[in-house]
Amino acid sequence: MRKKRGAEKKEWEPALRAVLLGTAAGAAAVLLLLLFAAYAFVSMKQIPQNAVPAVVVLVSGLGALGAGFAAARIGKRRGLPLGAACGLLLFLLLAAAGVATGSGVTPAGFVTRLLVMLLAGSVGGYAGIGRK
Repeated sequence: MRKKRGAEKKEWEPALRAVLLGTAAGAAAVLLLLLFAAYAFVSMKQIPQNAVPAVVVLVSGLGALGAGFAAARIGKRRGLPLGAACGLLLFLLLAAAGVATGSGVTPAGFVTRLLVMLLAGSVGGYAGIGRK
């Protein structure tokens, strides 16, 4: 049986909607977590400079996890690819923001953050599908 053209369009529209809304939720989570981290760093007497990149990667990963979870809950299926797409899109947004601000990024840090965000988004998507 042959599918109609309109049926193909409807298959990817909910996935795109889920990825965009999940990414927006992940960006909001990153914003809140970075505000909390900034407050914690300001309230400390000394800021450990070695801890800042690790906190940024941790916050990015948690945001991607939340983005994947939200996308899977919205999409209701295909949690792993939806979560990975959210992690990738959120990574691209954060990388663009980093380039726009002129912050120096090493290639190793770039790849590490990409892998962490892809894996965290996928895990979030998988966890979001498992919930009823």
